[in-house]
Amino acid sequence: MSKGRKILSGSLVFCLFTLMGQTSVYGQLQLLPVDHSKKAQYTTLPKARTTEQTLTLPFWDDFSSEGIDTSKWENQGVLHSYTVAIDPPTYGAALFDGIDLQGRPYSDVIREQGQGDRLTSLPIDLSNLSDAQKNSLYLSFFWQPGGKAEYPDINDRLELYFLNTNNSWDKIWEVRGGTPIDPIEFSQEIMPVDNEAYFHEGFRFRFVSVGRISGPFDSWLIDYVLLNSGRNDQNLFYEDRALTQVNGALFGKYASVPYFLLEKKAALASGSLSNQFNNLTNRFRAMEYTFQIKDRETGSIVKTLNQNTPFSPVPLALERRNFQSEPIEDLQLSAEGPLDLELMAYLTSGDNFLVGSISTPDTVFLETVDFRVNDTVRNVIQIRDFLAYDNGSVDYAAGINQRQGILAVRFALDTVAYLNGISINFTNQAQRGRSVALAVWNNLDSPPIYEEEVGIPAKDVLEDFVFFPLDTTLRVSGEFYVGFTQFTNNFIYVGLDKTNDTAEEIFYNIVGVWQQNEEVRGSLMIRSHLTNTPPEEPDEDEIERDIRIYPNPVSERVLVEGTFTDLEVYDAYGRKIIIQPEDHESGKILNFVGQQKGVYVIRLLQDQKPKSFRILVR
Repeated sequence: MSKGRKILSGSLVFCLFTLMGQTSVYGQLQLLPVDHSKKAQYTTLPKARTTEQTLTLPFWDDFSSEGIDTSKWENQGVLHSYTVAIDPPTYGAALFDGIDLQGRPYSDVIREQGQGDRLTSLPIDLSNLSDAQKNSLYLSFFWQPGGKAEYPDINDRLELYFLNTNNSWDKIWEVRGGTPIDPIEFSQEIMPVDNEAYFHEGFRFRFVSVGRISGPFDSWLIDYVLLNSGRNDQNLFYEDRALTQVNGALFGKYASVPYFLLEKKAALASGSLSNQFNNLTNRFRAMEYTFQIKDRETGSIVKTLNQNTPFSPVPLALERRNFQSEPIEDLQLSAEGPLDLELMAYLTSGDNFLVGSISTPDTVFLETVDFRVNDTVRNVIQIRDFLAYDNGSVDYAAGINQRQGILAVRFALDTVAYLNGISINFTNQAQRGRSVALAVWNNLDSPPIYEEEVGIPAKDVLEDFVFFPLDTTLRVSGEFYVGFTQFTNNFIYVGLDKTNDTAEEIFYNIVGVWQQNEEVRGSLMIRSHLTNTPPEEPDEDEIERDIRIYPNPVSERVLVEGTFTDLEVYDAYGRKIIIQPEDHESGKILNFVGQQKGVYVIRLLQDQKPKSFRILVR
């Protein structure tokens, strides 16, 4: 792929194209699926079970551990997520929608309805329960429509099935989408398992999403599933206190900042860490909390904040509360370069195992239900050379389906720095080899100050970014914008992280007018790589060899200024266009009168090195 840098003048104008039979809507940024089987923890898909594993009571999963637990569940397409649920009962939830773990829709028919994801418990032996256990066996769980993903419509459903002795599935419960359901709250259900048809050694239960199965649509979340005896329909409370979310960003809205900015003590840090607790019992409970920052490589503690600080006031029954650490001052980092910082929050809550029975002199604990697992939350932030809103979690993708469409992310600095690279998480490997034109703007009312055509390479892991070094280091301060122009009507998939919602920093342009994103929530995974070292001034000979092409956009004639050979012109489809260059004292003139409007590529050789420049004819 030949590359070329362009310093552009004029205004950007983009034409709206339409495709016959195209079912996607043009004109806005859209949420797109990703292949979660390519996530780092899923570099190989879980192996199919070769022997039937049978569980015993109690069955409990609060989804606070990484991934769907294959020792408890058989999974078809359900994604484990720490980021999509809104105020879940505990940290982590199971996400249902219309795509499998490879990001493939269950149907290619755009409006088809049907069964999508499903999550099935492994067999649970209920064959030897006493009458008292049978009469007190209940299944409870929490559910939420949509969360930070797409909200389900009135025709969409979340269903629950029980497996009977005839190996048939009985539908026990369902809920439909639609506006009457609160998209913010998790609702709890509890239901008896009281039919003799279920008291067999292979009992199973299954959650199924039903709705639009042609993409990441009509989403539901499940959390805190408990099946156990010794309960009744009023047992809606648990001796469990839990953290519920990823630790709040160390640097305000930024998930990561370049190391040199920390050294300069630039005003980027939020000044504190934050999280949220949820008291799942119907009694008040005194608790304490601690935050720590560690160097992940060495394990050394960089900073301890609020060590064993009591919550004040004391948490009330069923209370959910946001809390934060004391201000962070003088963050002393031992390394002089890249490092990983582990942010950790934990509760001192008095949580323990689920109580099975209380008798004199001993209390029996059920060690398969450990309420302490959700009392600690860890997440890692990378301190490198980049400024980023995302924390590396690829929940979805986002993109526009418009040739000459532009995506941009706004960044801001309160100091001077130098942009020397851009990294982007392109999630769709079917698009490897496609070209985009990277661009940098000081403001969106002016042409980009930098543009370079690059190709999308292959990668093996979903979270991996592609780094593109700039061939010119750019001075930036205050607000600046980084993004790209695409040359296809197909979506270019860019990773979307739901951890932090910085949707207001995303902009797009499809018809010559910039629009601030209002359609997609989250952080677009585009990062700015910065240095505090200014570029070396080019010598006079280098300046003399520089290529200038103007005006751009062009209506009739364009001047290609500089020293070069083998000048050729190609259209947007790669076809060579015959345009006879006219001599000019500083280069060549190309006459586009009578040519079709659109994008053209000027290719030439300079010092026997190929260069390409993209222009717009209007």
